[in-house]
Amino acid sequence: MNPHSEFYATMAPHVFTLLKSTEPYLDEYFSLDVEKELVNAGFAVPKIICNTHRHRIIIAGIA
Repeated sequence: MNPHSEFYATMAPHVFTLLKSTEPYLDEYFSLDVEKELVNAGFAVPKIICNTHRHRIIIAGIA
């Protein structure tokens, strides 16, 4: 999932609440700075590519 996609930003609140009911850690995932966490774990700065209107690909090599 790509928490920065317009798809989730414009989702109706009741639909987003329903989605969160099946994904208990969605708020934590959406607030996670994946790029920062990967760099802190020793990876090179990742490349983040949007591959659909809702999803992304994250590629991180060894620093």
